Amino acid sequence: MASLKKILEAARLIEPAEPAHAPAVGDDADIDAIIRRAAQAEAAGSAPVETAEPAAPGAAADAVGVEEGLSFADIFGRQGVSEAQFPIERLLKLVEGLRTLDPATRRAAISAMDIADETWSMDQVLADADAKMAALRGHQRQMQGAADAVVQANRERVAALETSRDSRLAELRQQIAGLEAQIQDAVGTTAADVAKLQSESESNKAALLRETQRIDAHILNLQELVAQFRPPVK
Repeated sequence: MASLKKILEAARLIEPAEPAHAPAVGDDADIDAIIRRAAQAEAAGSAPVETAEPAAPGAAADAVGVEEGLSFADIFGRQGVSEAQFPIERLLKLVEGLRTLDPATRRAAISAMDIADETWSMDQVLADADAKMAALRGHQRQMQGAADAVVQANRERVAALETSRDSRLAELRQQIAGLEAQIQDAVGTTAADVAKLQSESESNKAALLRETQRIDAHILNLQELVAQFRPPVK
């Protein structure tokens, strides 16, 4: 069992125990190889995981839309998942550390670790996995509800905007119809006034012609009369 604990210690899944003074039992070469591979896998996978940046605000004006970039820890906390003594993520890390082993050997090694360490059990780990999967599905449903709420809110806003637009257009069309009527009135009134003035001009021209002809005829009569009685110029 001491060699199995070494595997756990190499994968950083349990605190290192005091060094044992008794010799290890089993095939030391195979176990040491597993320990080295687990330690190398742990070192390679220890880099910090980058989380996505939160979405820029303003995607939806009032309705709260989908919140991006939440860590799984935050999701589990919001969904009320209790912290497990041996979370499923540690099992994932352990499996990753032993990924070079074939599946049967890997399962046997992890089962042996479960038996050797009384602080956790595979049933607890699987229960933690079930709880977290249920939490993730619940979070997905909440995201769907949030997205649907934004769509519905925006649909209502669009309807309100279109109603306001149609009302405003009706008012403007009514105003335009009134202005067109005024234009027609102005055009008709102006045409009547122009026709009247033109008629007056023509009447005055005709009167001028008649008066000119009448006066010319009278001048001619006077000239003839004067010519009868005025002696000729010597």
